[in-house]
Amino acid sequence: MFIDRARIFLKTGKGGDGCESFYFRKSMRYRRRDGGDGGKGGDVIIKTDANVHTLLDFYYRQHFKAESGKHGSSNLKKGKDGDNCIILVPPGTIIRDLETSCIIRDLNRENESVCVARGGKGGTGNDKNREATAGEPGKDKIVNLELKLIADVGLIGYPNAGKSSFLNAISDANSKVAHFPFTTLSPVLGVVSLPSEQRFVVADIPGIIKDAHKGKGLGIEFLRHIERTKLLLFLIDMAGVDGRDPCQDYKDLMNEVECYDRNLLQRPHLIVVNKMDLPEAKDNLKRFKKAVREDIFSISCETRAGIEKVVEALARILDAPSKTGDNVGIPR
Repeated sequence: MFIDRARIFLKTGKGGDGCESFYFRKSMRYRRRDGGDGGKGGDVIIKTDANVHTLLDFYYRQHFKAESGKHGSSNLKKGKDGDNCIILVPPGTIIRDLETSCIIRDLNRENESVCVARGGKGGTGNDKNREATAGEPGKDKIVNLELKLIADVGLIGYPNAGKSSFLNAISDANSKVAHFPFTTLSPVLGVVSLPSEQRFVVADIPGIIKDAHKGKGLGIEFLRHIERTKLLLFLIDMAGVDGRDPCQDYKDLMNEVECYDRNLLQRPHLIVVNKMDLPEAKDNLKRFKKAVREDIFSISCETRAGIEKVVEALARILDAPSKTGDNVGIPR
């Protein structure tokens, strides 16, 4: 189960009470105040962990509470601070305050953390001629978590275009494959490892069809996952096995991305046409090249023809910015 949205309820720890205590022995004329301060209540901290991949844990557990601080005691002994409550989330998680709808933090790096709510202060003891005070109560907060996957390549295409087969062919992913639409019902990540020791992550984004940005199909739930990708790969079924026109498919996919976020079209992208082992694909490709004046990579996931060239092109484009500092992509 892939969960990319969650709502959690947080409570920080209460501050420990300050102690009201007096020390006295026979040789003393007056009693001495010796009450210690209370400990601070624990904070609620959200931290990213690369070993966490979805927000599934929050489907079963929504309430989190930090430990309260201990009370102060006599002989100026300070109460122990309460332990913080640390919540682990995947990199790419946006934390939003439910009450104000403001973004608290966008955690997009590994081992990045933010204190979402601070615990109550401990009360003061009665030493130094002060009156003992109670600790501050803990604070309640409700936050929404939203996950946007972090990947190098976003794989975009109509259902049954061969995205899962392509991802399985180039990476270590084990995405479900079948000859009917909407086989993939949630984003799937695959890691591509090359002999040069270069590695990059490819995300298969399911359910992108015409009017997906309006909520049709599954696309509206997953289009946001391409926001963090460095490069977009449009995979087109050139054989049109479901009775669709490849030229119209590409036009619709570009339109869906533009309607969702126009800035995404400024990123580098590749056009890969699949199912070239079928007879219908060759005739469609001639017409497609006339309509789309860009570089096109032809592949067949069935025979694995052309896949190696696509992987090399992806690696070259992804590696180029680190060396040149410029965005490198296919001419538009």
